[in-house]
Amino acid sequence: MLERLDYTKSEINRVAWENLLSASGLRPDPPYTAVYGVFRDDQLVATGARDGARIKCVAVRHDYRGGTVFHELLSGMIMEALDEGINRLFLYTTPDAVQAFEQLGFRVLARIDNGISFMERGTPTIDDYTRRLREQLDRYQEKNGVTSDPVESIVMNANPFTKGHRALIEDALSRSGRLHLFILSEDASSLPADTRRTLVMEGTADLAGIIYHPTDSYIISRASFPSYFLKKESETTETQARLDAVLFRDRIAPALGITHRTVGDETDDPVTALYNDCLAREFKDSLNLTVMPRVQAEDGKSISASRVRQLLLEGKLDEIAPLVPSTTFQYFKSPEGQELVRSWAK
Repeated sequence: MLERLDYTKSEINRVAWENLLSASGLRPDPPYTAVYGVFRDDQLVATGARDGARIKCVAVRHDYRGGTVFHELLSGMIMEALDEGINRLFLYTTPDAVQAFEQLGFRVLARIDNGISFMERGTPTIDDYTRRLREQLDRYQEKNGVTSDPVESIVMNANPFTKGHRALIEDALSRSGRLHLFILSEDASSLPADTRRTLVMEGTADLAGIIYHPTDSYIISRASFPSYFLKKESETTETQARLDAVLFRDRIAPALGITHRTVGDETDDPVTALYNDCLAREFKDSLNLTVMPRVQAEDGKSISASRVRQLLLEGKLDEIAPLVPSTTFQYFKSPEGQELVRSWAK
C-alpha cells in the first residue's frame, strides 16, 4: 500500500529512505511536494517523490524489482497527482527504466547518446504544444505572408526585458525576416510571466517579423533535469542542456521551420556558458547557432537583467534607464512596478 513518507519526523523512516536511495545509486533531490513509500512487513521496499508535476527519486529494493511494487508505487503517485488536478507528469530516467515507465503511459520526448531520457505522461502533450505553435504561425502568415528567408529563434526569460535582450532580437532580425521568440512561461522568476511577456512585446512593438510563443514545459522549464542519478553537478547541467537542445531541435524547430537560433554570450555565468556549448554541439548538423557578444553599457559593464534587479533593490531607479527600453523603465516607475520591487525585499 502506498503511503506518504514523512521522513523528517521519523529517524527510522529517514535512514531507511536514504539507504534505499543509496542502494539504487540515487541521492536526495529536494524540493519535494511529497515523498512516497511502499512497505512490506513494515520494511520500506520502494520510494518515489514528486515536485509538482515532476516525478523523481524513484527506487525499488533489489529483491522487489521486476514485480508489482513498481507499478503500485507509480500508479499511486499518478492517481494522487490527478486528484490534485495535475494531469501531466514529467520525469527523467536512465535507459534501464524507460520500458517500465512506458508501461505506465509515459512517452519519451528526447533522448541523448548516454541513454538518459526525458518522458511525459498525460495531457496536454508535446504534440498539442507544437500544434498550437503551428496555429500561431499559420495565423501570422495569413496576415503577413510566407517568407522563404532563414527562420530565426530566441529563447529568453527577460527578467526584466533589457536593452541587451532588445539587441539580441535586432541581431537575429538582421539575418531573417521571421523570428520565433519564446518567452519562458513559468512563474519562477522575480517578474510574473505575464509581466515579462508584456514588457517584451511592448519593448519590441516597433519591430516587424516577430512571433511570440510560450515555452510551456518544453523549453528550460522546472519539469527539469534532476541530479539524483548523476555524480557531478556539471554533468547535471550538461544533461539538462543537451536534452533541452535535442527536444528543441527534433520537435519544436521542425514544427515551425526554424533554421537558426541566437543566444547571448556568457563570460560570468559558467552554467549559461556550458548551456551554449551544449546547444552548439547538438545543433551542429541541423540548426545554425549564433552567439552574440554581450551588450555593454556606457560605463563599460555588461547589461544584464540581474544588474537591473540589483539596482532596483537598491532603490536606484534612475540608474536603470540606460540599461532598459523606455517601456521597461516606465513599468518600474509605475505603482505596480514599485510594489513588485518592494515584494522582492520581503
